[in-house]
Amino acid sequence: MSNLFKKSPLFKNSLVYMTTEVVNKAVPFLLLPILTHYLSPRDYGLVATYGAFIGIVAVFLHLSMVGAVNINFFKMSKEKLKIYIANVMFILFINLILMLIGIYFFQDILSIKTEIPSIWLFVGLIVTFSQFITLLNLGLWQVEQRPKPYGVYQISQMLVSIVIVLILVVGLGMGWEGQLIGQSIGTIVFALLSFLYLYKREYLKFNYENKYIKDALAFGIPLIPHVLSGWFRTGVDRIFLTMFISSSATGIYAVGYQFGMVVGIIATAFNQAFSPYLYKKLVNITNDEKYTLVKYTYIYFVAIFVFAALISAFMPWIITNFLDERYIAAKKFIPWVAFGFAFSGMYYMVVNYIFYEKKTYILSLITFFSGILHVLFSYTFIKVYGEMGVAYAMTLSSFIMFILVWVLSARVYSMPWGLKATD
Repeated sequence: MSNLFKKSPLFKNSLVYMTTEVVNKAVPFLLLPILTHYLSPRDYGLVATYGAFIGIVAVFLHLSMVGAVNINFFKMSKEKLKIYIANVMFILFINLILMLIGIYFFQDILSIKTEIPSIWLFVGLIVTFSQFITLLNLGLWQVEQRPKPYGVYQISQMLVSIVIVLILVVGLGMGWEGQLIGQSIGTIVFALLSFLYLYKREYLKFNYENKYIKDALAFGIPLIPHVLSGWFRTGVDRIFLTMFISSSATGIYAVGYQFGMVVGIIATAFNQAFSPYLYKKLVNITNDEKYTLVKYTYIYFVAIFVFAALISAFMPWIITNFLDERYIAAKKFIPWVAFGFAFSGMYYMVVNYIFYEKKTYILSLITFFSGILHVLFSYTFIKVYGEMGVAYAMTLSSFIMFILVWVLSARVYSMPWGLKATD
């Protein structure tokens, strides 16, 4: 059984995706000793706030339409899919125009509230638009089960961005703006390349189809609360820290969060390989195969908890010995963030059944409710426990969301979660 598992596409693809994610995150991670020397906690706080701004823009600009494309990859012919993708791009362009107009009229108040200069609000919108094109290209490689070009592309983008960031931050001393410029250039350049790849691979055929517009919006709009809840768990933390503590506290938390996020990186990498495998498997699955899936899911639950414990024990030592002393306080956030991401990894293993059944409107209600809880927890806990409150809130809200989504998953798609074999 173990040899068969190792030879399976899931195992091989997971290994490539995990390697890609580890390399893609390891290089910026290894550069932390350098960047924390040249960037103050306040600089990191500004970068984190900008990231939160991009996150909220992506919720309404992207509308989760990459997910709609990935699902329809298995249900449409390529001729229909290329028309579908072109209509998704049309929706994206209309969203871009509307949001450009909105930011133009509200740029002053947005700049004051976020402390982000107005020019970066517009750059952030273009960057978010660019992210979608690359995500679309990567998503198609993912559902095609072609992890190698996926990995090469992601790593190449990361390396280009890092080189530019180092030149601007270390070489020219441009601070937080140097980091944002480097990241923006890398994102925009690779979005252009992604568009060329989509065209070259014949995934674009510009023919307006109202039914495809409706399908993409019907998939994505109900997911807005679901995706927004994800922003609540990342963006709101940083905003509250800046408002109630300081931007420096936001920067220190962001560094600790990055160390704990290692658990999330591994969980996301596995899910990138697992989800297309699962969607394909569910088309014609037997009861015995369902039982096997559940058994391996529970093994995964145990493994990710053990991994979170190891990260919690080891990463604080890294901060103490390798990072600038201004960031020593970041280590106290790591265990809470690591176990929060462990629950998120467990969530991935049950939520895919809901996506497969397209019960996204119910999922949105649950995840949005969990996101609201996180906002309330963050606000309350930060008042009581200070900056540690946001870490406590993350772990608690992630656990609640996992349990609620698991219950919904069991209702919309029958799986033997009690490990009782069926005839």
